[in-house]
Amino acid sequence: MTGWNVLATSLEGQRDTLLSLLRRFGRFRRAGYRNVVVGRVDDVPAVLDGVRDALASDPFLPSVLAKLLPIERTVRIEPRTAVATLVDAAEPFLDRLAGGSFFVRLERRGLKGQLHTPTLEREVAEPIWRALERRGATPRVDFADPDSILVIETVGEEAGLAVLGRALRRDYPFIKVR
Repeated sequence: MTGWNVLATSLEGQRDTLLSLLRRFGRFRRAGYRNVVVGRVDDVPAVLDGVRDALASDPFLPSVLAKLLPIERTVRIEPRTAVATLVDAAEPFLDRLAGGSFFVRLERRGLKGQLHTPTLEREVAEPIWRALERRGATPRVDFADPDSILVIETVGEEAGLAVLGRALRRDYPFIKVR
């Protein structure tokens, strides 16, 4: 499934249960990594509302869902060009990052030994920072309570990106970033 727009993780060993519970919201499948599923849904905001409601009423979902993230864009990555690909993929998000504090968070699954997560986070953040400065913005990094988080979730050679604003994270507590 290319073009997934939701990524979810289960609590340890609960992936298949999570998969069955999420199928009411869209087309979900195993992502090839332990406790990870990806999905394609027609209406992401409606799914976020539906998951929030289900967490309050469904006896099973709270015991299996670790996190669920909306994904705004997916791209194919290769180790040698990953930074350039991710920086290009993040360009449409610059206006949303320009207005306040932010940080870049990468959750890597796959490409072990080929991509180093902290290094990649820095190498993606630096050109974004410079691009924001060129636009006249004064970028600020805040890891404690940022206005926005640019998340990059890799699943093998695919990466999903999204900007998670403070209000979104507050309104949907299952949208979690480490």
